[in-house]
Amino acid sequence: MQQLNLFPESVPTLPVTYYPNFLTLQEANELYQHCLQLEWQQNYIKMVGKIIPVPRLECIYGDKGCDYLYSNSVFLRPLPWTDSLAQLRDRITAMTGYEFRIVIGNQYRDNQDSIGWHADKEPSMGNNPAIASVSLGAIRKFQIKPIAGKPTDFWLEHGSLLIMHPGCQATHLHQVPKTNFFVTTRINLTFRPHVGGK
Repeated sequence: MQQLNLFPESVPTLPVTYYPNFLTLQEANELYQHCLQLEWQQNYIKMVGKIIPVPRLECIYGDKGCDYLYSNSVFLRPLPWTDSLAQLRDRITAMTGYEFRIVIGNQYRDNQDSIGWHADKEPSMGNNPAIASVSLGAIRKFQIKPIAGKPTDFWLEHGSLLIMHPGCQATHLHQVPKTNFFVTTRINLTFRPHVGGK
């Protein structure tokens, strides 16, 4: 399996690994169709004293009791794993050695759906979590940067896997920005650890 260093030699080495061909085209297409049928929901987030819709659809699947709260305002309670999501989780664990108890799905419906600069440091994931991100559908720009540094831009492909290794969330921020270009639906599955639940 091809593995790429996302960053040129002039950029400090970051705890990120990218596998552009993690899934075959057929596997990616079948998984994309499966994910379109997941229980997507429109959540709302508190920002600057206002309650606004999250600019994307979300869903969560995982182990019982592994509830997830982010930004102190969006509460997600996992549905039971589907067979396809559980098999994908086990495949990533077998390759990386990282174990995951939940998967959060983000559905970017068009060019205005996005997620701003952030780090995934919620206490429920424990210290220095590893996060595995599978991309399906349209290619969207993904940006990552040191907290006080400049961003590196790249594109996540249909069927690719991006691993953010332990330590990445403590030192770097990432985002999927809006774009002025027409794009179709992108689905992102982020597999995460969890310190609670059963």
